Amino acid sequence: MSARGVPRLAPASVLAVVREGGFAAMPGLERPRRIECGKLSQRQRERLQRLLEEIDRLDPGEPAAAGADRRVFRLFLEQPEAECWQCALDETQAPRGVVGLWQHGPGALDEPDT
Repeated sequence: MSARGVPRLAPASVLAVVREGGFAAMPGLERPRRIECGKLSQRQRERLQRLLEEIDRLDPGEPAAAGADRRVFRLFLEQPEAECWQCALDETQAPRGVVGLWQHGPGALDEPDT
């Protein structure tokens, strides 16, 4: 994770969310998501910003889940004229909002408690 915090989202920002791992890794089940901030409403962008800030505050020193069927979410934020941000989260420690983004894409930002 970035030690400098999450950059402010801009309309040109793009967030990629990927789930990797598992006992039988199958690339077709990863379902990578690309969330283009320019296609989000102001409210959705604000919720996404809060979610990324929550993720950035998580303690990276927490132990990962044990077992062979462990999955990890990888998030990559690309921005023009700004440093990129990225992180990896054990699936068991990921906020519900991350799971929602991966499963439902930007529509998850309209759901309560993202």
